[in-house]
Amino acid sequence: MTFLIGDLERDAITELLNIAIGQAAAGLSQLVEDEVRLSVPFVDFLTPDQAARRLDIETKGGDAVAVRQHFNGPFAGDILLLFPERRSLDLVRHMLGDEVPLSQLTELEQEALQEVGNIILNGCLGSLANQLNMRVESSLPTYLRGPGSRILAGGGVGGARDAATDSQGLAMFLHVDFALLNKDIDGYLAFIMDIASAERFVDAVRAYLDGRI
Repeated sequence: MTFLIGDLERDAITELLNIAIGQAAAGLSQLVEDEVRLSVPFVDFLTPDQAARRLDIETKGGDAVAVRQHFNGPFAGDILLLFPERRSLDLVRHMLGDEVPLSQLTELEQEALQEVGNIILNGCLGSLANQLNMRVESSLPTYLRGPGSRILAGGGVGGARDAATDSQGLAMFLHVDFALLNKDIDGYLAFIMDIASAERFVDAVRAYLDGRI
């Protein structure tokens, strides 16, 4: 699938996603009442199984936590906000205040991460849909924890299951830098689509490049 994405499409998708992550940062800034800067140093275009292996490398084989939303529209799939477990604790602790003991954090972590994920994922999806002049609907966020490869390979990841077993699907794997409350924390964002949705997405990007939308 990824060979269908040429250099022009790659550059356009990267630009679209950077605009989308900027919109998400604005929403997150309102939540924490402080400036939040999100940036995307790179976007990798992989198959879903390659993305699963990449996440396993990034987590060094340990657990990851994720907030997932399924989306439907002209193209459909899953979008996930992902962190190695320790980094998710750092993020939540800096949101809630460093004085929160780690022993109590697990009770608040899921709720806080779902709120962060809801803002970031909806911000990204909404911006991407607006830029491509499309209507996209999404599910409520779901919290996941487990080995990175299993999260992206369909272990409990709803609509990503079929895509992740399709070596010709598309995974856009983003490394996201969070500058939050004077603390730099990095995480990952992944869009997972099956082959049919990936082709419709690339067609929409080409229409965007040609000025047809």
